[in-house]
Amino acid sequence: MKKLTPILLLIPLSIFPQKVELFDGSVINTDSIVLKGNKVILSDTILSRDDVKSITFKVGEVEAASEKLPEDIRELVESRKGLIKRYGDYAGVIMLDEGHSRLNPDGTREYKYHFQGLILKENRRNWGTFSRYLNEDMEKINIEMARVIKPDGRIIDLDQSKIKTSKPQRGIVYFAKGKTVSFSLPNVEVGDIVQYAYTEYVFNPWNKEIFSHTWYFGGEDPVLRSIDYITIPRAKKLNFKLVNAENAEVDSTITDSCTTYTFSMGNVIPPLEEPMMPPRGDLLPSVHTSIFETWDYIFEWYAGFQRERMKVTPEIQSLVDSLIAGSETEEERTASLYHWVQRNVRYISVKGAVSSGVSGHPAVVTLKNGYGDCTDKSILFSTMLHAAGVEAYPVYVHTNDGPTLVKEIPSSYGNHCITEVFPKGGGHYFLDPVGTSNRYPSFSRMDHGIWAICAVKKRIDFIDVPPLESNRREYTYTIKIEDDGGAEITFRSQYAGDYESIIRGYWERLKPEEKRLYFSQMVKASSPNAVLVNYSLENLTDIFKPLRMKIVYEIGDFLETAGDMFILKLPEIGARYTRRELGLAKRIYPLVYMTSEEITHTFNIILPEGMKVSYHPEKINKKMNELQYEGGYSLDDNTLVYADDFKRRVRKVPPEDYIKFREYMGEITNYVKKPVLIKKVGGER
Repeated sequence: MKKLTPILLLIPLSIFPQKVELFDGSVINTDSIVLKGNKVILSDTILSRDDVKSITFKVGEVEAASEKLPEDIRELVESRKGLIKRYGDYAGVIMLDEGHSRLNPDGTREYKYHFQGLILKENRRNWGTFSRYLNEDMEKINIEMARVIKPDGRIIDLDQSKIKTSKPQRGIVYFAKGKTVSFSLPNVEVGDIVQYAYTEYVFNPWNKEIFSHTWYFGGEDPVLRSIDYITIPRAKKLNFKLVNAENAEVDSTITDSCTTYTFSMGNVIPPLEEPMMPPRGDLLPSVHTSIFETWDYIFEWYAGFQRERMKVTPEIQSLVDSLIAGSETEEERTASLYHWVQRNVRYISVKGAVSSGVSGHPAVVTLKNGYGDCTDKSILFSTMLHAAGVEAYPVYVHTNDGPTLVKEIPSSYGNHCITEVFPKGGGHYFLDPVGTSNRYPSFSRMDHGIWAICAVKKRIDFIDVPPLESNRREYTYTIKIEDDGGAEITFRSQYAGDYESIIRGYWERLKPEEKRLYFSQMVKASSPNAVLVNYSLENLTDIFKPLRMKIVYEIGDFLETAGDMFILKLPEIGARYTRRELGLAKRIYPLVYMTSEEITHTFNIILPEGMKVSYHPEKINKKMNELQYEGGYSLDDNTLVYADDFKRRVRKVPPEDYIKFREYMGEITNYVKKPVLIKKVGGER
């Protein structure tokens, strides 16, 4: 049964044209609505409230009744008109986004949150559904209130008995003690205001001495008021940094026992959406806070967990000795262990105690289990490297789809764990044993261009984008032209870096019959008349060796005709240089790739004796900052050769360079699509 605020049950509303939706799916448009008891009185009929699913009110609908509403509700309802007019293009507007984090003297803490949002489009009805993860060994959550405020001021409160606590659905590779607290407000419709507040009590934090906090003043929707309160014992000092928040207001209040800091902003407009833009967390105004001025304590805490778990046991040493037997160099030993961990330790996350949640299980436990999460696999891999005489440690990172580390503010940062290796010859480099298909020394592209926290070495290092040769894709075509214009095409490819891992992983998962079907579809994409002859995947399951792909196919009408000429167009190359991310004429934000890129092509086009090249485009050489392209044709007897090399050394293209980069890529695409003209010589055609 819906709970309605009693003051509204007898309010007649004569208002602008409205829409009434019934539970049977029918819709009634009316110029007049009177709400009286359990009746909804329209201009030409009377309905029971139980039959009415929703009433959609137009702007200005509640002026006549608003004076009779409670003050707080009246203010909310009256504000709707201006908000709809001002923010009508958005899906919703957050009227209040308020959080209060409190650190108690004993190290426990609590967090209060209050949300208030006006739903403007259908996809924001999900504001009426609340879900939050809960670890019952650490914390408890209390839903203080939740309600829907209808356009006429009616209130539908959450039935507290509808709050659910259940095990989250995390899939087959994640198991944890945590649960999910959730509820769904009833009858949430476009035009409603959703409001809820909850308190989270953390009675057993990971570490009572560590307190850090990040607050984003905006999100995907406009925010009218965003306030972050932080209360800490008076004896402690808060270290903070504002990012993209020049207009934020900062204040503090001191009492005998505590200091409360207030960070607030108003009228925060979300970033415009662009393809492949920087992570939202790098664009939004934010405040980053910590009670530490240096990373020393966090380094020591993390390092303590890691050292305890990185014990070289007899089982580990025996395994390592067997795996590196015959390896002559440190690199060979590292590669053998890197490949073994990827292929033999499955990714499954099982977390129980706080320590395992932060710094993984002991290496020997992960080895015996044969599975673990990113932290577990990195600890095991680092331990195995130590057993092989190679120095290495787990490092915490945040993958490059997330916000950049604010190094000035020490915090429990990261969503991933990989390994940093320190070879005897000096320097350092990174490997990610969490995947299954990365050939040494490649590692996942999501780890490129980010910061890594190495607790044991007390350092924070930047993970550079790999050099081009580590991300190269090589494509070679041998095209034998027949007298009638048909062709047999032999395609070969070889890869380096994470791209190879993606290709290898894709084909490994397919069954033999699926492989042939997919290869057939691939050649059909080149030409609808293409016929697959055969294919091979060399070294598919041997991660120690480069993956090589070979496809042989035939196209009966490969050459097009135009009068007395044949037209030859290079297959597939144009698609590789056609980029969907370049659809915008200009950009506000940088264009962000995950890693660097190099692509090379070699086309060996063998002509029959009766054909001669009449025209081919001149060579091209384009260069722009860290971007370069060279390509061109050459003729050797009856073989026409096209070779090119595309290089992009950087992950990010600044907005001021975007227009030129877009033109640059367009010129490349247009160039490789230019036809070659071939003339038949000697005899009739």
